[in-house]
Amino acid sequence: MHQGNLRKITILLLTFYTALIFYFLYLGFNRGAFGDVSVLRYNIIPEMIPLHYPMGRNFQIWFFELGNFVAFIPFGIIIPLLFQCSFRRFITFFILSITIVETLQMLSGLGAFDIEDIIINSLGAAVGYASQRIVTGDRDNIKGICKMFLMATILAVGTIIIIGGINNYLEKGEGETVALNELILKDGSLQWDESLSSFTVAGEEITPQINLYSRKNTKNNEFSYILNSEYTTMTGYVAIPDDVINAVSTEGSEIEFISGGTVIYAVGLSAKSGENQKISFQVPLNGVNDLTIKIINKDPNLNTNALMWDITLTKVNTGQKIVNSIKEKLGSLF
Repeated sequence: MHQGNLRKITILLLTFYTALIFYFLYLGFNRGAFGDVSVLRYNIIPEMIPLHYPMGRNFQIWFFELGNFVAFIPFGIIIPLLFQCSFRRFITFFILSITIVETLQMLSGLGAFDIEDIIINSLGAAVGYASQRIVTGDRDNIKGICKMFLMATILAVGTIIIIGGINNYLEKGEGETVALNELILKDGSLQWDESLSSFTVAGEEITPQINLYSRKNTKNNEFSYILNSEYTTMTGYVAIPDDVINAVSTEGSEIEFISGGTVIYAVGLSAKSGENQKISFQVPLNGVNDLTIKIINKDPNLNTNALMWDITLTKVNTGQKIVNSIKEKLGSLF
């Protein structure tokens, strides 16, 4: 597409489309109402490529991710047709341009500099470039352009399936499960019930299957583990048994999960008659290097009145290990 009316029309349409993209990047979605340059917003360490399956996600967020990908496909189709260039030349120019756009968004307060936006925008442009290279015939007429956009649609769907699948694996794929009693303590002391004694909670008989925090532990206990970002979640159950309630105890308990001096999860337990119940918990452990479990029992009894059992940790899968390693290296650079 080097000359003639079709070239002129294409340049005109590309100019209009570019102006429309700039409108949405700087003024659309009510951005003008939030123009604040006092705080620069930016993200320079990517978590993942922001392109997911729509199932189970907020539709507005998913649609915004899709738009960030699809909206830049036309640039990959049209620009190489108007100005012949290799993929390396094109994608270098595109990444440089979109980086400038992201920087201006941040400096103007009308948006944020987000490395993930640059990645997904560039991926869309790359899909567009690939589609126009695959279609070799009719490149200088409307029929050929329609073929290119059809090919772009096919490649875009394939890309969404692949990237969405990778993200689903990174977010939901589970690694090996490890029982808490198998980990070596970093600090503190902890006793496990060796016989996995049964007990009742709110009339329900409980028989632990994996481990049981022993009643012989002191009423206030604190113990720590080194996790080295190797786990994604910790799950288990906590409760105050019925026999404690029946002993006319009215003081409850609190269990805190602490990392880096910050409580990342907490469970409160009531010891009042009719209020005790079995509670399941799930503690997020992504990026957690050290974990301290602090049990606070307010009952005057010297031993614990709260029990924990069937506590397991899920390891990160191979993909998550790779991502965490990359993030750690990038974090050390910035």
